[in-house]
Amino acid sequence: MDFQLIDQDLSESKLYRYTGNFARLSGRDIADLLYLQTLSVIMFTKDKEQQDYGIAYARKSTAYGPYALFRTHATDIYMLAYAIKHSDNMSLKISGKDRKFLDGLQFNNRQHFNFLRKLGQTTPSRSEISSFLIRLERQLDIKESQYRLFRRLIVDWSDLKYAQKQMVVAKIMQRMRIKARPSEVFQHIVAMKTTRAYKEPKRKSDTLKRAAATVGGAYVGSKVLPKLTKGKLGSKTGAGIGAIAGYWASGRKKL
Repeated sequence: MDFQLIDQDLSESKLYRYTGNFARLSGRDIADLLYLQTLSVIMFTKDKEQQDYGIAYARKSTAYGPYALFRTHATDIYMLAYAIKHSDNMSLKISGKDRKFLDGLQFNNRQHFNFLRKLGQTTPSRSEISSFLIRLERQLDIKESQYRLFRRLIVDWSDLKYAQKQMVVAKIMQRMRIKARPSEVFQHIVAMKTTRAYKEPKRKSDTLKRAAATVGGAYVGSKVLPKLTKGKLGSKTGAGIGAIAGYWASGRKKL
């Protein structure tokens, strides 16, 4: 699959293009943003409309290895992971207190890297995604209950109702707005929230089809069932049975 997006929109980190940008974030901010952005990329890969973007982003984030070198042409996720593992890099200008917080985290950079690389190559199972995110929460000392709610909903993304998906997107966007507005992930979440393509389509045609099938079923039932039952069922009863059968048959998905 050819992802031109990687060479264009994802060519470099938008949020942390300069090392000094980390001075604006606390250690807690850095850990939270890595978790939320990782969660967002997983959400993208599980959504039919956003899947290509999510795969491209995961591939780009793992293009330079497990976050060992400062690379402004990597993604924001790469840079956040780098800052956690290399908080002692004086160029990042992370304060002593925040550096101590980050050093105390048990973040497994290779585990994170391997999962994102797999996300860019195949589709991890529900249990794999859930296990990875639970471990990541522990590693980043994530304690906020709403983040755990996001995780549970995103793991079950394909089964969510439209309103639930919109709620998750809106809440994550709200969390990132202050600290990560320039980031490419935040910008894509905003687009996901506002684009017409993401809005739930109104399917009036389905309602009309089912109504027509109901009427048709009633007619057939009134004529056929009395003959098949040798008069034991009258035309009115047959019409009722036919209408119900027609209604449910019209709503059944074709295999």
